[in-house]
Amino acid sequence: MSATAVGSATALAGCAELLGGGDGLRVMVWSGNYADRFEEGLVSQWEEDHDTDIQVERGWDGVLEQIRNAPEDDPPFDVTVAEGNFYYYGRQDDLFEPIDRDNISNEDEIMDFFTEIRDPEYGMPVDGAPCTIIHREDADVDPETWADLSGDAVANSEGVGIDTGFWWYPMYAAALGMGEEGDAEVMYDEDNHEEILEAVDDWGVDEWASSGEDIWQAFDNETIDVAQWYYDQTAYDIDDEEGLTHTMPEQTTGWINNWCVVRGTDRQDEAEEFIDFLLDAEVQSTWAEDHPMMFSNENIDYPEELEDDLPTTDEEARDVAFPDWEFLSEHDGDLSEAFDSMQHSS
Repeated sequence: MSATAVGSATALAGCAELLGGGDGLRVMVWSGNYADRFEEGLVSQWEEDHDTDIQVERGWDGVLEQIRNAPEDDPPFDVTVAEGNFYYYGRQDDLFEPIDRDNISNEDEIMDFFTEIRDPEYGMPVDGAPCTIIHREDADVDPETWADLSGDAVANSEGVGIDTGFWWYPMYAAALGMGEEGDAEVMYDEDNHEEILEAVDDWGVDEWASSGEDIWQAFDNETIDVAQWYYDQTAYDIDDEEGLTHTMPEQTTGWINNWCVVRGTDRQDEAEEFIDFLLDAEVQSTWAEDHPMMFSNENIDYPEELEDDLPTTDEEARDVAFPDWEFLSEHDGDLSEAFDSMQHSS
């Protein structure tokens, strides 16, 4: 994903940083350069044509906890971003208002896959990113698939960096490398989980990163030659890094945000107007110029340097294996504990 990663959503804690003030629509976004680019590429567009100000709040692991702890009729913000884990657990605790679909004029332009993998009743799929493989240009590694991370070239390299907080993405990447059909179906048999964890461990992980900065620093320190990371944190940022490139596997995993109206807001119509704005093809096309994310509208026009990597059709979107939290929630505690144990013993 982006910026600082977190552990299991079952232990959400922390707080958000408020930017701005006044009576604007309060919108929670991910901290770090996601928020920076959100303000540059999205809020600026909104403010050109709307009278309602956007009051951006930055947060991460405490997003759901803030809503839980607030009075039901006095939420801490009006709209929130929610990656799959957050969307699942937020719905279980009734933290979001049902979306009035009559207020979502752009719903018909969403690629079908994004509404099939998660019911959009409480949040509309807007933006996200596939996982990509960063690697050193002058090293004897040139991974093209997740299976290549289990090959001899990577085993003989300086090492691998992966995300520590969102453990499900390295696991899904490893599952894709094991799957005979290039899919992650092996994740959905709990008997395979130990083998998948072993596959991650066998990559030779030397950097258990909690942020993109950790990954870039590990490359600078020459402690890794390869890394699993996220396209939105890589495609533009890698130009600032000497001697590095990245390859997006044809079959990969990734994340997608569903945008939700927060329980108890008295600004539901404005919140839904904003979410509908996020779904607009022209808005997403302009947003992509500042933030290299995967977007949900089938009519998006990506910048030339992104269009070969990111899905522009429903068929292409289906090459991204998004974690299914209806299933993962049953194994969340055990897998999180096993992943932590693997990290601490490495």
